[in-house]
Amino acid sequence: MEQAPPTRYLRRLFGPSDRIAVVAVPRGAGKVAQRFPTAAGACGERFQGWLRHLNAQGYDIFVGVNPVGTRKRREKEDVVSVRRLQLDLDEDGGAGLKRVLDDVELGKLPAPAGILRTSENRYQVLWHTLPGWEQTRAETVMTGLALRYGGDRAVADIARVMRLPGFRNKKPGRGDAMVTWVDLNGAAVGPESFGDLPAPPKGNGRPAPGWRATGAGVSQSERDWAWARSRLRRGESPSKLTAELEASRQDKPKPGYYADRTVRRAAESLAIEEGRR
Repeated sequence: MEQAPPTRYLRRLFGPSDRIAVVAVPRGAGKVAQRFPTAAGACGERFQGWLRHLNAQGYDIFVGVNPVGTRKRREKEDVVSVRRLQLDLDEDGGAGLKRVLDDVELGKLPAPAGILRTSENRYQVLWHTLPGWEQTRAETVMTGLALRYGGDRAVADIARVMRLPGFRNKKPGRGDAMVTWVDLNGAAVGPESFGDLPAPPKGNGRPAPGWRATGAGVSQSERDWAWARSRLRRGESPSKLTAELEASRQDKPKPGYYADRTVRRAAESLAIEEGRR
């Protein structure tokens, strides 16, 4: 019998005893659910049934692409080894993916392990890695990939979770698309395979009031801060923005705390501006 896409994908990426991070993010009311089963446990029918139920209730389903330890936490220090690199092509993803595949054809980039299609014109690309990758080197390479191919630099994090194929994309505007996976069977690669990527820019520091996120050197946290300011200006509810930001920043060790702090600081900066006027 053919394996279902989620289990086929998990067995392709992990050994049975590898512990993985599985995250379910609600797009409406509800709390983020996070579990740390072994890969074998995650492939079990009971666990898969639970994920199918959550997905049908409007949850997005994600999984970390690198195994974690036994603390049942998803921080960088919990990643036991760098097994994969990822590239998230969310904006104009078709064009970015074409550049990736063109460079693979020209020998400028190693062949990916596989490609996920998360919705129309949006893709995630994975590479298998050889043993011995340092975490900082992996994140430098992923940032370089994002810069060259128009990817999301916030995804250049070894503890980041990516979408799990076989489940529907519940994010607004994604058309309830089924996440699919194409296994390209790319060989595991070392750091020397990515020697021609641009270097990550240095951060710009904390933005001043009124700053807008544009250009290189801007961190994702700064973008989040500017986004919250812009939405608060329109009169949107801080609690609504906090919930949206928490759902979108599951790469953070404490997404709820991060979201609350970011929205609160954005509101404070607007209040300061208003007081000066």
